[in-house]
Amino acid sequence: MSRIQTWWQATRPFSFPASVIPALLGGLVAVVHAGVRLKVGDYILAAAGAAAVHAAANLLADYFDFRTGVDSVETQGASRGMLVSGRMTPREALLASGLLWLLTGLLAAYFVWRAGAVLLPVIAGGLVIGAGYTVAPLKLKYRALGDACVFLTFGVGITLGAYTVQAGHLAWTPVFYSLPIAVLIWAILHSNNLRDIETDRRARIRTLAMLLGRDRSRRLYVLLLAAAYALVVGFVLAGLYVMPALATLLSLPLAIGAMRQVVDTEATPAAPAAWVTLDIRTAQLQMAFGLLLVVALAGRALF
Repeated sequence: MSRIQTWWQATRPFSFPASVIPALLGGLVAVVHAGVRLKVGDYILAAAGAAAVHAAANLLADYFDFRTGVDSVETQGASRGMLVSGRMTPREALLASGLLWLLTGLLAAYFVWRAGAVLLPVIAGGLVIGAGYTVAPLKLKYRALGDACVFLTFGVGITLGAYTVQAGHLAWTPVFYSLPIAVLIWAILHSNNLRDIETDRRARIRTLAMLLGRDRSRRLYVLLLAAAYALVVGFVLAGLYVMPALATLLSLPLAIGAMRQVVDTEATPAAPAAWVTLDIRTAQLQMAFGLLLVVALAGRALF
């Protein structure tokens, strides 16, 4: 494997739908609900910027997780990272993250120039939380605040930011549209933390899953998935969503399968296989749900 391939794999590109889909969604919400004409170049750049900041945060998290002992040979799944395996050095991870943060900063400056200072609070908040996720003094991930971070940044923040790039103003409508996606992104992280309760405890960090315990964490997972669909139906009935948003219900079988996997697995560390695949399965659900919502809005924008 070449160094470029290694660096690309280290960014965890499989996780990018969690950031790119909210960006695509936000731009289309501006077209459908604010009546603006889509700025195609900015639309593509917003999605690229979301992926860049996601990759930068992933690499930075891997670096500090490795340095603090959170990631080890006992850690399972993709969060095990490239550093534990030795395929990437800590210095390389830090350098790659720094380059991506630089790219993100340049894109942020461009978007502020295009949309105005109204975008500054959204971008500044996202960058602070993204960097402070694992970096001192905040270390939000290690203080049971990781769930709130991904909900606010990848769910609400990116959707609202992409909307503002197109519309030139803040609004509540993109926030409403972001909520089902945000809870599913939260569910991805929660499923990851559910798997890693024991290793995180040994690393002396705190996560929401650890504080709740495995049994209550399983119930929270089911609640998050159910909430995504309840929000869509509720917002359609309230007139806040366009009717085609109900297309997201086509992904319901994936959600039911993931719920069953959690419910049918004993609330003990003795069934690791079920926990290892749960975050991947949840990410696939978020991607399917999000793409259905994006397609629904795109169809409404075109017709």
